[in-house]
Parts: sequence; structure tokens; C-alpha cells
Amino acid sequence: MRSSIFVAAVVASCCFSASALAQDARERARTFVDAVAFVPSATDRPFARWEDRICVGAVGLAAAEAQALVDRISARAQSVGLRPGEPGCQANVMVIYAPDSDAISHEIVDRRRDLLGQGGYSAGSDALQAFANTPRAIRWWHVSDDGAGGLLDRPGVERSRQSQGRETAQAQSVGTPGAGVEGAGELSGVEAVRVSGSRARYVARNNLSYALVVVDARRVANVPAGAWMDYVALVSLAQIDPTAHPEGYDTILNVFDAPQPTQTGLTAWDNAFLRALYRARDATASRQTGDIARRLAQPSRPLGTMAAAAVLNRMRRGRSSHGSITRFSRSGA
Repeated sequence: MRSSIFVAAVVASCCFSASALAQDARERARTFVDAVAFVPSATDRPFARWEDRICVGAVGLAAAEAQALVDRISARAQSVGLRPGEPGCQANVMVIYAPDSDAISHEIVDRRRDLLGQGGYSAGSDALQAFANTPRAIRWWHVSDDGAGGLLDRPGVERSRQSQGRETAQAQSVGTPGAGVEGAGELSGVEAVRVSGSRARYVARNNLSYALVVVDARRVANVPAGAWMDYVALVSLAQIDPTAHPEGYDTILNVFDAPQPTQTGLTAWDNAFLRALYRARDATASRQTGDIARRLAQPSRPLGTMAAAAVLNRMRRGRSSHGSITRFSRSGA
């Protein structure tokens, strides 16, 4: 009798401990989402993510490096269920690798605002000034829109995200082969980007339609190339708050804060966050936070890392249709 009571007490204690640990994991995950995910100003809008396609352009790198960057972003996009677009697409993710990102960012804000996208939603004027004036190794700017609209929590949204995917990550890299970092010294040849700011009749969506990422060659020099390229991939696929400092988490977002960088690419936590973001049901950002945190707190499965590695291996063997290197024209926008 006593032994039965003892066993029952042990089982109850274990169940309570497991429940407490799960609750702690969810709270930790929610704290991370609250810290890093950029919250749209309109309370009825969800977190931003890509819905249709991604076409990556890279300026300022030699051809081989540009292709490596484009392939890496493409692989990360595929690892969350996205499909490549057709060759020859117009870039809606533009990465500028510059010897002086401070000067380039000022030039973009002062004289080339067409490179920031036109129409749609953005982070606002204060964030734009921070983009221009805050020295960072990597800085970014997103534009989103309502897409075709749709009802929140519509049936089948998760299934369609995973099985149908999106036309994304077509790797069109633009840059003069061998140009190196000097290739981004001026912006006269970079195409203007126009984003249609459509307004849906139903509950708002928040589809990313354009992303500009500026990389400072000097500030990433001591970081492994795979690490800063994966950093670019993360901030291209998700609208991350530039002011976030998620201390205590194993994430690539901390790579520039460590005296000796230890990350060599996206971590298991980063991959889990991206999967959770893209699998979360359409809802307001406040509701999505709980959904993403719940998925993020689930036992880690390295599917994102494995999928990305498989895609990169196919690219290296020349079997991928993700990329086309083209010469960068400097004849003017």
C-alpha cells in the first residue's frame, strides 16, 4: 500500500515538473518573440512574412560571393516551405555590401528613397532616421502590404503554407564579377523598386513585399561569412526589430555582440523561430505571439538546418535552378 502511494506521488511529481518545465519553455519563447519580432503599428495586423515570392539581388560582392549569399538566402527560404521563383525575376530582396554602410545608408535616405520601396507599410519616419544614422554591421528596411486580403484564422492556412509554399528565393545576383566591396560605392545602377500598396477589403494581412539589407564590409570582416550571410537571411525572411538584443538566447542575432563570435550560421533556435513564424496561423500579432511561442517551445527538431543543407548541396552540385549571375549595369536607374 505504501509503495503504491509512493509510486503515485512520484508520478504526480514528475507530471507537475514536466508541466512546469513546459510552461517555463513557453514563457522563455514568448519573451524572445516579444523582444525580436517587429510589431506592426496597427493592432489588427499580423507579423510580416513573405507570401508569394522572393527574388534576391546582391550588389557589391564578387560573383562567387554574391552567388553564395543568394544561395544561402534561397536555402533558408526553402527550409520554411517556400519555393523558388522563375529565373529573371525582379529583385524584391536587395542586399548591398558596402565598404561604408553609413555613407551608403545616408545616400539612400537623402537621395535614393526609391530603393526603400514605394507604397505599402513601413516602420515609419523615426525608424527610417535610425536606419540612416545608427551605425550597424547590418541594417535593414522592410515594406509590406495587405496582399489579396483574407479572413483571419481561415481554414487550411497552415496546410497551404507547408504543402503549397510560395514562389520565393529566386537567386538573381547583380554585381560586376570581381568587383569586391567597391562595387557598392555608388548607386546609380540600382533599380528603383515600386511596391503596390493595395488595401484589402477583409481583415488585413501583412505580406512582405520588399526588403533592403545593407551590410558593412568592415564590421563583418571578423565574422565568418556563413554567419553574416545567415544573419542577412534571417532579417530578410522575418521583420526583426533592429533594436533587439536577445541576450541569453542562442541566436545569430547576437553574433555582433560577442567579443569572439561563436555562431557560424543560423542556430537551432533561429530555425525553430522561422518555422514557427511561417507556420503560425493568420491572426493579429498579439494572438500570433502565443502561437509562435508555443511552436518555438516544442522539442527542437533540426529540420530547418537539414533542409537548408540539402538545398545548398544541390546548388553546389549544379542541380539547382535558383540562381543567375548577371552583370551590374552602371548606366543609371
